[in-house]
Amino acid sequence: MESKNHQRGVQLFELGRFQEAITYLTQAVSESVHNYASKYYLALCFFNIQDYDKSSKVLDELLHETPNEGNLFFLKAQIASRRENIYHALQLVNKSIELDPYQADYFGFKGALLMDKKKFEQALHFVNEGLQLDPKNTACLNIRVRLLTKLNRKEEANETVEHILYDNAEDDYAHANVGWVSLENGDTEKALHHFKQALQLNPNMQYAHEGMATALKSKNFLYKWYLKYAFWMSKQSSQNQWIFIIGLYVAYRVGIKLLRASDLTYLVIPLVIVYLIFVLGGWIMESLSNTILLADSYGKYLLTDKEKYSGYAFGGLTLAGILGVVAFFITGNQLFMLLGFTFFCALLPLPGSFLKESKKAQLTGLFYGIAMLCVGIFGTLFTNDVMLVGGIVLGMMVVYTWIFNFIS
Repeated sequence: MESKNHQRGVQLFELGRFQEAITYLTQAVSESVHNYASKYYLALCFFNIQDYDKSSKVLDELLHETPNEGNLFFLKAQIASRRENIYHALQLVNKSIELDPYQADYFGFKGALLMDKKKFEQALHFVNEGLQLDPKNTACLNIRVRLLTKLNRKEEANETVEHILYDNAEDDYAHANVGWVSLENGDTEKALHHFKQALQLNPNMQYAHEGMATALKSKNFLYKWYLKYAFWMSKQSSQNQWIFIIGLYVAYRVGIKLLRASDLTYLVIPLVIVYLIFVLGGWIMESLSNTILLADSYGKYLLTDKEKYSGYAFGGLTLAGILGVVAFFITGNQLFMLLGFTFFCALLPLPGSFLKESKKAQLTGLFYGIAMLCVGIFGTLFTNDVMLVGGIVLGMMVVYTWIFNFIS
């Protein structure tokens, strides 16, 4: 007979009150140390509050007692995925499938992991296997839509979307997922409609919040094209991404030489500006779009605190940079140009630091940006060479792009 503590813990778990459920489930485990069900729900509770260390510890105890339970390996795979260890997550979900090959969710999750590795065809194969086991499995259907969109099989994707919404008209995740697919296909209005539906069903759904914010940002001309570029790049393998970036740089260098050889040197500066916007746009576009949303009477409520800080930092640095350049043209004092240049260079590390996932990346971007500002503002106290100080600031900006790639 199940204990009252276990029953109450499960009730609280189903209500989403995970922290309270942990108290009761812990007591249930203390009553019977071999209580599999209570331990499993306890692991789920820790997983849902993102305490992955405690969840893993409980799962390891369960695996020691019952080493052939596929659902335990499945939960460990999800923890590995949350920790961005995709290779380990794949090993664990493969073990789940080996132990229990009739669970559609396992195949859907494996498809999602392979999609993250940009192995779209292989991922689609496993998702389809999951749908053979359960044709109405929501997870498999949602992942299938995203995969078909990545593979540019839009007609099949639309059919799957209709299938999802027909069977899951009140499913918040289904609406949010259709919203993201619509956004990737360039249909902003349809995306907004489905994100709105998702938020009506679940006002706290972060996936839908992010989608709604992104859809509103895409109404801005610059962000719209950046989003198209970001979606396109997300479909490319890491190798192809590097080939594209290197090819772009080679084309830029060849373009510079051709313009100089053709006495069209006046076009060199515009080409440099276009190249820098294209290359560095990905570093600043999110922060720029957050600044734009801050000025929107409705859009600002979709931003998280971190996104607001990013928007304020970007807006403040941009305004300071413009004022510095204007002051230079009015007074002719090169110090103002140096200040304006420094503020513009700081747009790379500072605003984006608030958006980084890891604490290490956040602190690196924040302190590096502050260091750049200190060099630009106080550098002339140690030397009268304004160009030297400006060169150091520019060099710091370039070096940061390499540091960021390393810590990422």
